[in-house]
Amino acid sequence: MTTAKFVISLDFELFWGVSNTQTVASYGRNVLGEWQAIPRLLEVFDRHKLRVTWATVGMIMCRDYAHWRDVRPSVLPTYARADVSPYAMESLVKDHPALFFARPLVERILATEGQELASHTYSHFYCSEEGATPSHFAADLACAQAIAADLGASMHSLVLPRNQIVGEFLSVLPDAGIKVYRGNARHWLYEKGDAVVGGIAGRMARFADACLPLSGARTVRERHHDALVNVPASLFLYPWSARRRPFLALCLQRMKRGMTAAARSGGIFHLWWHPHNFGLNLEQNLALLDGVLRHYRVLADAYGMRSQSMGDFAAAHSGAARGAHRAPATVGAASIIHSNGHDPQ
Repeated sequence: MTTAKFVISLDFELFWGVSNTQTVASYGRNVLGEWQAIPRLLEVFDRHKLRVTWATVGMIMCRDYAHWRDVRPSVLPTYARADVSPYAMESLVKDHPALFFARPLVERILATEGQELASHTYSHFYCSEEGATPSHFAADLACAQAIAADLGASMHSLVLPRNQIVGEFLSVLPDAGIKVYRGNARHWLYEKGDAVVGGIAGRMARFADACLPLSGARTVRERHHDALVNVPASLFLYPWSARRRPFLALCLQRMKRGMTAAARSGGIFHLWWHPHNFGLNLEQNLALLDGVLRHYRVLADAYGMRSQSMGDFAAAHSGAARGAHRAPATVGAASIIHSNGHDPQ
């Protein structure tokens, strides 16, 4: 039987990921809390010897506002809605750098054993937005790879912002060096990413599904197509809050049952969340996560379940199909252009 796998992927986006849905007043504390949450999470993952994927917005890797102003993809997205473009947030970015730039945290991720730096695109790119094109997307990913290369890293895994998975955009990934991505569950509640069927009622149904197995155990299998591997999400880890507190024991039990089903069947259980979800109520959230990880240890001992990053699936797929696909184009620092038109130093 195939060895069961436990996967954790984190959408590391700071304020880039919430800028068109939140304000600094309403959510700034959650994002600032990542500066404490991420080192604590890295300690937990290291202690449990977990291989974790950190899907990181490339702009986070900029040193400061001036660096961000200087670094741009070769072509910018032309979204129909101006409020979704990070390039239109100059004053906000300049006034609140700690909400947008965290290069030291990325360096800490890279320095921690077992942690994979993956892409969440350069600009928190929205594939489903009107006006976005695959050529815009390709330029964005090239810029993400180049700024990662500036830190001595290359990225082979991708989580699409807002889980907006659009077929014509996936064709761009191999040439951008991406070999694996996080897909959506094949269920009407999740298959369209952030576009929840039924609006508020649909979001309530999603939370209900996090408490009770309305959509099944959510054990998944990786899917291979051409040069790509899709490792679909299982469940989102809802953070602790006073409002959710009465339901979190159910959520934890739901996750444990899904993990157990994956362990017994040789499947995958893929858990995900955002670091800013732990930005407030850090101790309570770490306690919730501890319940999940203790159960993983039980399953590892009983069934041999293994922790894997998303990139581990890419490596396995490449080994199995070596020579069957054209190698992705190398993306180097020359893919970044500066506002002054010169190559980066």
